[in-house]
Amino acid sequence: MESGYDYSRFPGFQPNPSSSATSEFARLANHMGWKPGSKTYKREWANFTQSEFSRHFGAEGKLQNWQALCQELRLDVPTASITQCRKALSRVHVNLVDLIDSRRSGTLVQQFPSLRALRKYTLDSGKIFPRTAAKKDGFLKDLLRRII
Repeated sequence: MESGYDYSRFPGFQPNPSSSATSEFARLANHMGWKPGSKTYKREWANFTQSEFSRHFGAEGKLQNWQALCQELRLDVPTASITQCRKALSRVHVNLVDLIDSRRSGTLVQQFPSLRALRKYTLDSGKIFPRTAAKKDGFLKDLLRRII
């Protein structure tokens, strides 16, 4: 698995791997003086979330990674192939930032009964995974839902 976000680019910042992704990034943004909504903030949030997802979930081409994700999401489906895993994941509604946090904290991620419920939660919480970052990763493409 990849090593994750390159914190060495930010002198004086000490990462806390057990803190939530949103808290950790907010702390980093504050440390660096990035203003929410600025180009730098958006770019770094996209880099951060994509890097964190890759670090926690590994390469999309490995069946064992797909199976682990299905198991983590408590999907009771045959997962003998990546295709079966992808089909199962296409029916799951989870917030992608929360999914990263579940790996960071070791807790179960909340699943939503519908896209509408996921959309409301995501917009209310502000936990929006950047679409451009999500489209670069196979896992994320299968979990990506139109929120905005």
